[in-house]
Amino acid sequence: MLIVSRRHQRIFMRFLNWNQRKVQNLTPWEIWGFIAGRVFMSFGLGVLAMQYYPQIAGSFGIPTLIIGIVLLIFASKGLARKDVTKD
Repeated sequence: MLIVSRRHQRIFMRFLNWNQRKVQNLTPWEIWGFIAGRVFMSFGLGVLAMQYYPQIAGSFGIPTLIIGIVLLIFASKGLARKDVTKD
């Protein structure tokens, strides 16, 4: 059983509220950028880590990894945007 103090619960809830505000500021393209970037980056790292075929792992894994990183950087611009209140 996990026992969490009220102080930790307040800190966690503050973090969740901040996260909710930031995610609501993202555009659909930024959300899809996060999803696709994470998939490409994970796939590229997996190809490089496993190296089923070492002769093509670098030529396939590195560009996939770079595409994923670029998509994540593009998508993260939305997190830096100031909060926009919607009424």
